[in-house]
Amino acid sequence: MRFKRKLIIFLVLFLFAGCATQQTKYLKVHENRDKYIRVDRILSDSRKVIHPYHLYRYQFAIVEDNTPNAWVNTKQSILVVTTGLLAMCDDSELALILLHENAHIKFNHAAKNALLSDITSAAFSIGGLFIPGVGYGNLLVNPLLTSGYSRSQELEADKDVVDQCHLLGLNPDNYVSALEKMKQYAASKGSSSDSTGLFDTHPNLQTRIDTINRITGKQPQP
Repeated sequence: MRFKRKLIIFLVLFLFAGCATQQTKYLKVHENRDKYIRVDRILSDSRKVIHPYHLYRYQFAIVEDNTPNAWVNTKQSILVVTTGLLAMCDDSELALILLHENAHIKFNHAAKNALLSDITSAAFSIGGLFIPGVGYGNLLVNPLLTSGYSRSQELEADKDVVDQCHLLGLNPDNYVSALEKMKQYAASKGSSSDSTGLFDTHPNLQTRIDTINRITGKQPQP
């Protein structure tokens, strides 16, 4: 009984730690016109050749953050791009990273992941009606399942980039070069880009690069 209580406390603390957020600082458009015009131009150019290009319908914002990253908030229909990503990537690389985000919207990844979470929670809640304490298992199993599913969604979005990049007059090498730059950045910050944890929502960058190379028939670099 004491062990179960400690396990519950540990899981709750773990989940709350994962929910910690930093204050987001959005750049003002009138003070950063060049950055906003660049993103808007790339979205517009992609929309002309990729149908449908869901991401174009999203508002977008740029945040002050040296970490190269981009993500979509499907509930608010907003694309977020960091200054670190803009500084690190050329237009070709940035276009394909945004194409990756477009795939998340196209495949409805956020809703599917939320549905998996809801089904898992419901299953444990029902189980708890028959076996006392079973419901607490959801605190561990739910993030394990949703994180694993999220990693598969990342690879699906990467494959979509490979399948459609030619429409932009680009090739998978442009995308791999962006991921390589992200990997180098992570290494410069002391983060490992060659391992993936059970609760990680993204595969490690080397796995993503190797997967793209396998799809395109390229041999992995030694």
